[in-house]
Amino acid sequence: MSQPAASLTPPAARCGFCYNIMAPMLARGAVQLASRDHGGAPLHRQIREHLLREIEAERLQPGDRLPTEKALAERFSVSRITAQRALNDIAAMGLAERQSGRGSFVKALRIEQDLEALTGFVEDMNALGLSATAKVVLVEVVTASADVADHLGVALGDRVFHIQRVRLANQQPISLDVSYLPEDIGAAVAEENLEDRPFYSILEETLGVPLGHGQYILESVGADSDVATHLDVAVSSPLLRIERTAFALRDNRPLIYEFLHYRGDRVRYRLNLQRSRPSD
Repeated sequence: MSQPAASLTPPAARCGFCYNIMAPMLARGAVQLASRDHGGAPLHRQIREHLLREIEAERLQPGDRLPTEKALAERFSVSRITAQRALNDIAAMGLAERQSGRGSFVKALRIEQDLEALTGFVEDMNALGLSATAKVVLVEVVTASADVADHLGVALGDRVFHIQRVRLANQQPISLDVSYLPEDIGAAVAEENLEDRPFYSILEETLGVPLGHGQYILESVGADSDVATHLDVAVSSPLLRIERTAFALRDNRPLIYEFLHYRGDRVRYRLNLQRSRPSD
């Protein structure tokens, strides 16, 4: 089964960022944060979430300078140490770069994660402190090709569900997922709100079908025009494509066969491999 290529062009960074127009958040007077006594989150976390919302809404974009510790402290009526913790959190999430003597600057989203367990996109992004959403591109019933039939354990020509979704982290497109599911499973999954609920959650929590393991094949491909459009990259840009089959825990039935097209400029995986030793 032929699969699309992939593409990517990092967003252009903008230069100068004057404080008198820096961000709407600084032009609107002081903000009263919820105190811990009234059920509020730690102050630095509230400031961090405020900055995240500005980045997600693209009011702060790659290359923009974040407010200084002093500006944040005055804006939110907190200590500079608290403001510093908020900025450090943003930097630790990979969303900003702190430059000595210059300040903190928004970075293009770059995700690095361990490849050591069968996890879904939402679980991966939540673990990194990122907001995960989805945009459904296509839901249809098709006849299984030889490749799809082989991986799903169905007969050639059987009806299967074909679902495409763009996966976003902090509102930035990260992956185009092209998925195939057996007709009975796909029909139940397609009834759910796929923009709010991931496949794994639907299978395990709603359908009561826990997943057991997955098989992965990783390769580099170039984006075709369709993938490029959905991921906002140039045609032929490099992507990391993961071919993945997820199996049920109880009977080892293949439930999802899919191609995950990740933007090469935004995602990389880290593996920790042990050296095998010959037995004595």
